[in-house]
Amino acid sequence: MNNDVIESFKEFEFQIKNKLIGEEGIIILNGKIPVILSAPHSVEQVRKGRIKPAETRTASIVRFLSENVNCYGVIKTRNFNDDANYDEKNYFKDVLIDVIKNNNIKVLIDLHIMSANRKHNIDIGTGRGKNILNRYDLLDILINNFRLYYIEDVKVDYIFTASFKNTVSSTISRCCKIPCFQIEINWKLLSENYNENKIIEILNSLSKSIIEFKELV
Repeated sequence: MNNDVIESFKEFEFQIKNKLIGEEGIIILNGKIPVILSAPHSVEQVRKGRIKPAETRTASIVRFLSENVNCYGVIKTRNFNDDANYDEKNYFKDVLIDVIKNNNIKVLIDLHIMSANRKHNIDIGTGRGKNILNRYDLLDILINNFRLYYIEDVKVDYIFTASFKNTVSSTISRCCKIPCFQIEINWKLLSENYNENKIIEILNSLSKSIIEFKELV
């Protein structure tokens, strides 16, 4: 399964990088479970005039989970010289808000990738509880399922707190009144080029959390 998943990820990421899909700049994936995943950094972003690298594997994770768990997803496919996780007004966030309101979505998981140089594996940003509306029961589910699949060094609000008011999770929590989690995943866990890679474990842990969320929201 691991090789098949990686190959499908590579193909999807190739299509995004070469602008073969998502001509309008965003792919919307429909589902039945009222949980939505977002990948706002799946293409390069521009922050304060500086180009920041794409976190393209987040797009693959969102697509995989949407197809296999039947949750919703929104993936950015074009760089509009913007940064959806930094700019106050942003097309990606506007679309995300519309999808959430039109489909009665109850939880957002906003996916990001942090450098392989980071010492920890996962950083869950909650805005120090504010963005998740103090739904610590949902936070516990995320943490416990990462640990269930042997993903250790899971931190909460450690470096990437998502507290800045223009982050995707902060904006959506404020505008849609739903708990929003920003999850930063260490690149070592997602890249087949590292021995530490745990792609399948990441997918399994997130899948289980989404299914459990369904019963609590």
